[in-house]
Amino acid sequence: MRRSTLSRRRFVLGSLGLAGVVLAACGGGDDDTSTPGTSGTTATATTGGGNQAGATAAGNQPTATDTAGASSTAPTQPALENTPTNVQPVDLSPEQLQQFRPNELGQVPVLEYHQFGSPPEQFVRTPDQFRSDLQWLYDHNFVVVKLRDFLDDAIDIPAGKRPVILTFDDSHVEQFRLTPLANGQLALDPNCAIGILETFFAAHPDFGRGGVFAILPHQLFNWPNAQDQNEHGTIKVNFLLDNGYELSNHSYDHVSLAELSTDEIIYQLCAWNDWVHSIRPDAQLDSITLPYGMYPIGENGPGDDTLFRGCVYEGREYSWRCALQIGANPATPPIANTYDPYAVARIQAFDEELYKWFDVFESDPGILYVSDGNPNTVTIPNDLHPWLVDTLDESKVGSRRLVRY
Repeated sequence: MRRSTLSRRRFVLGSLGLAGVVLAACGGGDDDTSTPGTSGTTATATTGGGNQAGATAAGNQPTATDTAGASSTAPTQPALENTPTNVQPVDLSPEQLQQFRPNELGQVPVLEYHQFGSPPEQFVRTPDQFRSDLQWLYDHNFVVVKLRDFLDDAIDIPAGKRPVILTFDDSHVEQFRLTPLANGQLALDPNCAIGILETFFAAHPDFGRGGVFAILPHQLFNWPNAQDQNEHGTIKVNFLLDNGYELSNHSYDHVSLAELSTDEIIYQLCAWNDWVHSIRPDAQLDSITLPYGMYPIGENGPGDDTLFRGCVYEGREYSWRCALQIGANPATPPIANTYDPYAVARIQAFDEELYKWFDVFESDPGILYVSDGNPNTVTIPNDLHPWLVDTLDESKVGSRRLVRY
């Protein structure tokens, strides 16, 4: 596996998140202790709390306010999404079809991460392993996409590129750690998952941006013993939502849904939504990440997703668009007749499992979703991989045009 040779960079937040996030060069090599510089390439994002809307368009100057009511003007923010062009999409030529081999019926890897640190084990990935994972994905034409774009069947990436979704369970401190600087600002730990992601995204703007964080209110990026992080939870939630990341419901108390009554399940799921919306009322909450991979047990036994599709709590209606499982293979795309949004498969990110699938993707790429670069068409080869034969649901093509080659 190749390791990234990127020099480390440190992201600096203004005092308690008042200013934007500034990417400041810290010098070359792996020196993670150097003081952030005041020059070099910068990238900014608002981190205001409460009712602060999400990322704003470049050119606007939003004001972010902390819990004490002080405010300052955030720097101009660049576009966080894949930047669309003004070029009208066109059909691929026969030569391009053979070059890119688009397959929009293929499967999408959803990678499942937990802790970051040492030594590596099933639920622990070292920072350098994570950097290596990102580099492998980038080198093999993968682009990070949002879960909601996958659910909408609206993946919009260049021709020949393959989507990947990154997910992070349990909000361990190694996923998002802030460190204080002598000047009173807060910096992203360059070895936490968010620090690594932000550095990689900045160095590879064509790699996309995103990640789904299944967070917990009682261990919000402070577990197991990082009490110094307790006061920064709101800042972190706002940073994630302002910078193109998504949040996923992991239950209020991280409990197995298979062991609860209907009323208890409703509380665990809806109280979690309410908690997030108490921080960010505008947060879009699409998914449930199943704690311990366990579904509720319904009248017909395990695997009941009825409450995920809709329930009522304290007179309000709640629903979620999908459920993320634990393992054990790439996810079926929405256009397939075998697709179940409440059973989205994931690949656990430890060596044995992850490298097994990386080898499959290299040796048997016909299983993978490959974009045709045109949101107006759905392009699928005639010589489908055996896994995909007879799985197309043409009724889901909608207003798009189906292209076979």
